[in-house]
Amino acid sequence: MKTLFFTLLLVLIGIVGFGQNRQEVDSLKHQLAIAKHDTSRVLIMSQLCNSYRTSAESDFAIQYGEQALKLAQQIKFLRGEAYALSFLSRANQEVGNLPKALNFALKALRIAEDNGYLNEKMECFASLGVIYFDLKNYSKFINYNKMANAIKPQLSRLPDHYFEIQIASGYIKNNQWDSAYYYTKLTNHGKIPLTYDGNYQTFHRVLGWINIKLGNNAQGVNHFKRGIHTALQNGDYRNASFNSNELSGFYLKCNKIDSCVFFAKQGLLQAKQGPFNIRILESSELLAKAYKMKNDYKQAYEYQELMIKTKEGLYGAGNIQAMQTMITDDEARKKEIESAKIAYQNQLKQYSLLVGLGMVLLISFILYRNNHQKQKANQILEKALSELKSTQAQLIQKEKLASLGELTAGIAHEIQNPLNFVNNFSEVSIELIDELKQEAPIGGLGAELIDDVVQNLEKINLHGKRAASIVKGMLEHSRMGTGERQLTDLNVLCEEYLRLSYHGMKAKDKNFQADHELISDPNLPKISVVPQDIGRVLLNLLNNAFYAVNTPTITNPKVIVSTSHSDEQVIIKVQDNGTGIPDNIKSKIFQPFFTTKPTGEGTGLGLSLAYDIVTKGHGGTMEVESVEGEGATFVVKLPM
Repeated sequence: MKTLFFTLLLVLIGIVGFGQNRQEVDSLKHQLAIAKHDTSRVLIMSQLCNSYRTSAESDFAIQYGEQALKLAQQIKFLRGEAYALSFLSRANQEVGNLPKALNFALKALRIAEDNGYLNEKMECFASLGVIYFDLKNYSKFINYNKMANAIKPQLSRLPDHYFEIQIASGYIKNNQWDSAYYYTKLTNHGKIPLTYDGNYQTFHRVLGWINIKLGNNAQGVNHFKRGIHTALQNGDYRNASFNSNELSGFYLKCNKIDSCVFFAKQGLLQAKQGPFNIRILESSELLAKAYKMKNDYKQAYEYQELMIKTKEGLYGAGNIQAMQTMITDDEARKKEIESAKIAYQNQLKQYSLLVGLGMVLLISFILYRNNHQKQKANQILEKALSELKSTQAQLIQKEKLASLGELTAGIAHEIQNPLNFVNNFSEVSIELIDELKQEAPIGGLGAELIDDVVQNLEKINLHGKRAASIVKGMLEHSRMGTGERQLTDLNVLCEEYLRLSYHGMKAKDKNFQADHELISDPNLPKISVVPQDIGRVLLNLLNNAFYAVNTPTITNPKVIVSTSHSDEQVIIKVQDNGTGIPDNIKSKIFQPFFTTKPTGEGTGLGLSLAYDIVTKGHGGTMEVESVEGEGATFVVKLPM
């Protein structure tokens, strides 16, 4: 058993990033069939997971990896569990399941660190590096490979200078050529090896770009082609696709579109064998760009759709959030471990110093230690008391704010009823006085007094309605964000509210005239928003825009609404050629109750409400661009 175990261990140690040919797979299956011990079976199945992961049968990689992990956990074989987790991480990373890959790698690293497994720790660093490579965080990829290289054991079966080449590839992606040259020189006694006849595909990839950077284009292309050929010889479709895409990217930079398309299609076919989704994303992006340059927009659109679908599967918000949570938790765990180590080391230093004083100072030491422990306990108690007071103060403040919000909403509701009575009775009183004047005409001073009463009632009604609109705005603030998010076409929403706002202004002022136009992005994707809330934002902005152009000084009043988008956000702009906003009040326009309209025409809650809906309700931004006398543009940006 021991002989078999250590033989398999030597086979497994340090294998990172290499596919196995069919003969090796068959040999491993035979060893699995005759294995008598569960520990041996765990190691063999882990190796089968690693052997299949870059092949056209990548499903088997995850299948064997999960079987190995389950058996290792059953028999409590920690080293085997770390191996299985590490290879499962790489298998999931190859097919683009980055959250699972990160989860498995971090679990494996914890086992390796807790048990002092240096070789497994190196494996985990390499796995984490590749995950960050796929996330295009090349700095972290480089750092993890440097950490792996620092602990690379002598019995590793990795090719010579494996990690130096990995680090060089990271620097190339980061466009740090001096560092890339340095690590490439480490493989050849201080000189850059511009030729290489081995089967290490990453080395071919690195030398391909270095030759091209140095002007040796033909030699660089040959390295990429050699990388493709050797990968296919080993049934390694992942690395074949990687090299095909790199060569396609080179031809795209050289404006050799047909060659770019040929190798990108080759890379796509190879990537689909896995499927290796990172490589599919690269291939489809290259093809979309190439066909666009060829003015073949139909093909470009098809590959663009494939690229978007694959990108969403890889880097969707849920995946990124899950990985960020795992990274945050792991960093917190590392900080706790580091703090514990520092505390332990400090204790050892203190004890060593005290022991060095000898028996002569024993009594003094005991007294000192007791006093020190009391002080430490007092500090801990004082700190705990301080934190308790701080927490209590925060809770009280939160309760006050919550109570204030409830009180405000309650007051608004309560004020609404008497305001309605004031408005209604003022209107009724005016009607009664009119009827009184018709039934019993009064002249002289009595008529003047009645007219004064009517004017007072009209002012009461006017200001009552103004107060009612303020209360309504306060209630809208309290109701904000209660709707459900839906996938919404913002082009349709903008068109609807542009028309609604314009006709609303026409209803208030029959003489009102203004040009209005919607410039919509035809490729605008639907995004998840609360349609009613975003509609309220658009209506507020459009009403303000039409109000701004409704002045005699504007000769050709016009309001323009436009939509556009990037990879991260959708942008809506509401532009007018009105009077503009002075610089001294730009910082105040989103504050509640701030308005530049005359008394009775505005409550100052519209922009404040719109700002809260966009920023707090949808995680976006709202900005204003204005030149006084030339108009204003409000820019709303909503995350995809």
